[in-house]
Amino acid sequence: MRKSIGFKLRDMWYNLGQQKMKFIPAMVGPILEATLVPEPELRKATIPIFFDMMQCEHNFSASRTFQKMQYAHLRYGDMRKSIGFKLRDMWYNLGQQKMKFIPAMVGPILEATLVPEPELRKATIPIFFDMMQCEHNFSASRTFQKFENELITKLDQEVEGGRGDEQYKILLEKTLLEHCRRHRYLSQPGEVLTLLLSSLLENLLAYRTITHDESPELRMSCTVNVLNFYKEKKREDIYIRYLYKLRDLHLDCENYTEAAYTLLLHAELLEMWEKAIEMAKQLVKLHENQMFDFIELSQLLKQQAQYYENIMHAMRPQPEYFAVGYYGQGFPTFLRNKMFIYRGKEYEWLEDFSLKLLSQFPNAVRMTSTSPPGDNIYIQCFTVKPVLNLPSQFKDKELPEQILNYYRTNEVEKFQYSRPFRKGAKDPDNEFATMWIERTTYITAYRFPGILKWFEVKSMSVEEISPLDNAIETMELANEKLSNLVQQQGCDRSLPVHPLSMMLNGIVDPAVMGGFSNYEKI
Repeated sequence: MRKSIGFKLRDMWYNLGQQKMKFIPAMVGPILEATLVPEPELRKATIPIFFDMMQCEHNFSASRTFQKMQYAHLRYGDMRKSIGFKLRDMWYNLGQQKMKFIPAMVGPILEATLVPEPELRKATIPIFFDMMQCEHNFSASRTFQKFENELITKLDQEVEGGRGDEQYKILLEKTLLEHCRRHRYLSQPGEVLTLLLSSLLENLLAYRTITHDESPELRMSCTVNVLNFYKEKKREDIYIRYLYKLRDLHLDCENYTEAAYTLLLHAELLEMWEKAIEMAKQLVKLHENQMFDFIELSQLLKQQAQYYENIMHAMRPQPEYFAVGYYGQGFPTFLRNKMFIYRGKEYEWLEDFSLKLLSQFPNAVRMTSTSPPGDNIYIQCFTVKPVLNLPSQFKDKELPEQILNYYRTNEVEKFQYSRPFRKGAKDPDNEFATMWIERTTYITAYRFPGILKWFEVKSMSVEEISPLDNAIETMELANEKLSNLVQQQGCDRSLPVHPLSMMLNGIVDPAVMGGFSNYEKI
């Protein structure tokens, strides 16, 4: 019974539309009871309503006039306060399910702690310690990294949005330190995080206070303090955001040299040393032939030498590329019935990328094959291989693997997808004789990397690769891998020779899939 009532409450809430504000006080209690029913589907359906309630109150406060907001608070009270206490009760009643809501619940709990009500703050701030303890106990690494990253991200957003004050900073530090110091395992890491959050709040509050100050120099100083904090914490995403805030301040003051140095800090985070060398060569010519600044020239040449060192010795993860097709009338016109190639992030695989893509279009169905789609709304997503496009000076020459690696995933606009299919009846003595490859080649409008992570496919062609041609390609690929291993051994004698010997043995005397004899029969 409670389960069916819970789902009806959910449907009722989402059908209220713009009238939600009037019903928040009456619905908080019943929705809380629904979340406590031990049914995973019901909890999954009702817990987001608390998120929505918090957002309703926040949006109302942010968008209404002072008179309307005052009227609403007189009539209904500060609903954030009542929701905050209910949110606390809900959290402590989750029991073993808590870990499923970290880090998703960090933001709503933070909003509750930021409501300017001392009693509510005292009641909800300890939830942060409970989250730390929960993640520490249930994670394999025995840390609370997810919680920490999410709290820092949300805290930055909330304080920049006008919430939080000095009293909150003091209470947060005092409460968390008291709880952490009483815990056997969290006393040291918990205290470190607490002091770090206090320092962050101090910098963010100072930054917010000075944002509208007439003195751009003061705003620049506060911005530098914040971005240095994120640099030390290795939070590149937020660090880069504040770099561009600083850049804009410099441009407003016509500090073009300082703006350029600010952008240089972002450039130093990048790993495209080949492009850096191109720029360095242009600057070398400028300093050598026009400005005659030999001191700066010497620094540039040293920097250029370091780029070459980095190319040969530093590890750089290669991104995956994904073909994505949007089929059906439910997509925007700029996506509808078109195909795009996406450049993935570092260490982003197909499954993670697909989930992220489908979250943007929850009504779409992911196609499980690369065959033509039907009439419904579909997203087609699969991995494609970039086609190497070497610059003219490198063609037909023996190149180190480190140089080739860059061009395997960069400066590319052509991509291929290969799908095996059988042509004719299967030969029981040699299955390769009728196994062909359908190879689709996609060419994008622009080269990767570029100003976007994705570009539209402008042309597409399909060819069939015979079993013999496929065998030749397979051998060429094996020879290339073997050559790379030999080259690596020549550069570094300390590397183990086992991978090389295994590959040699597999090529000279293949013991699987019938060996060379199957290809001789084709």
